[in-house]
Amino acid sequence: MSAAVVSRLLRAPAEVAASCREDRDIRAIALASLGAIALGSAVFGGVIGSFRGKEQILYAAVKVPLAMLITLALCAPAFHALAAVLGRPWPMRSIIALVLASAGRSSLVLLAFAPVLWLLIDLGLGYHASSVAAWLAYAAAGLAALGVLVRGIGAGQGRGLTALAFMAVFFAVGGQAAWMLRPYLGRPSQKEIPFVRAREGSFSDALVRSCRSALGIYDEDPRSLERRHKARSSSDPPGGSPADVATPVGPTPVDDGAASVGPTEAAR
Repeated sequence: MSAAVVSRLLRAPAEVAASCREDRDIRAIALASLGAIALGSAVFGGVIGSFRGKEQILYAAVKVPLAMLITLALCAPAFHALAAVLGRPWPMRSIIALVLASAGRSSLVLLAFAPVLWLLIDLGLGYHASSVAAWLAYAAAGLAALGVLVRGIGAGQGRGLTALAFMAVFFAVGGQAAWMLRPYLGRPSQKEIPFVRAREGSFSDALVRSCRSALGIYDEDPRSLERRHKARSSSDPPGGSPADVATPVGPTPVDDGAASVGPTEAAR
């Protein structure tokens, strides 16, 4: 990993982006960026995992770089196609160097945040507060990555549209990749530490639920409904549910003489 290239990633991202776009020094940029990704994101992941400790440190140190590399592998072909459609037919190697440089810079930002987050966790920062702090660091790193991507687009017609398309793909793919590889902190209530959490929809589903919760609309977890249904089924007597066994033939006071007209409250 070249110290000179790392310094350029931090201090002169516009020069690095221009080199990628113009197909100059892309080998050195790609190698230095891969080293920065391996070091920065792994250290940050290990710090996040230290909240739970034990094997979660190793899990998170592996999953954070893995999520970043998955994002890059999926975004590079999409960026290449979008750039060609929007009037910027760059070679694939330039696109790969550009996305590696953006991820390398974001990993260096994560590395800078790692000591601060580790200190906060060591001082007893709670689960939710640690989660918020980690996502704030992710957001800052994402902005640093976008800075390289946007600068790499260069001047010319369609620059704004290309930048918006790149950002949309980057956030969608990166968010889903990170969502699939949860958990990173590890919930304190969990007895076992899984490498990945059971599937709970997609990243977009989580965003919708969060927005609805912010508006005061709370959706019950489908897994809770399933567990409740199983518990109810196991407690029912062999002849049916308690309501089925104890309900008389004629209308009850609750039915108010209208049992044959519509469904009962239980049926609703």
